[in-house]
Amino acid sequence: MRANSRREPDKHMGIHKKQFASRQVKPARGFASRSTPVGKPLAHARERCIPLSRAHFSSTSWQHERLLRLNRICRCLDRGRAAGKRLRRMVRLHAWRWRGRHYKCDPARAIHFKASTILRVYRIWRNGGRTLAALALHYWRGNRKVSVAQVVKLSKLCLVPETRSFSAAYRRLKTPGATESAYRYATPVRLRAALAGLLALRRRGQALERAARRILEGLAK
Repeated sequence: MRANSRREPDKHMGIHKKQFASRQVKPARGFASRSTPVGKPLAHARERCIPLSRAHFSSTSWQHERLLRLNRICRCLDRGRAAGKRLRRMVRLHAWRWRGRHYKCDPARAIHFKASTILRVYRIWRNGGRTLAALALHYWRGNRKVSVAQVVKLSKLCLVPETRSFSAAYRRLKTPGATESAYRYATPVRLRAALAGLLALRRRGQALERAARRILEGLAK
């Protein structure tokens, strides 16, 4: 009796182990288990439905798509101006069309084509020879220093009679090497104040000149 009593628990224990092994839950599809090999290509991840992060996308693919779309918009604006259409109205129309849309290469990234952005890009494209290379994004470190020679060069561009703003003078630089804010902070305070006053007077004078011309046109009629 004692021998049988000793064997029966072992027998029942083996049955319980088999039942427990058959009832084990397999990992759900879409989650990586511990046995999932590391370093597989992206195709393997898609087959297992493992969620992909934005890091898997190329960092330059959306920039290339942005250049192509902006170049197409600039060409449309150029043709519209040749046909006699108003630039501001066309810019607002393009901004409305691209509102709320995303890039095809990176659906998680929204397209920010505001009216002010399109107008600024169109001016850069036109001054850059109407080429795709004129729209290339140039990123610089925010803490890059501006030399005294660069400040002098930009200040001379501000003194040109046709210049109306600091941003307009900055856009005339072929190779800025730093951001516009870096140039502003590198410019001495007294020089910056003098240039700001001069440019403001120019804009005011041009506004007064346009007002006087409109009054003269009204009197001539």
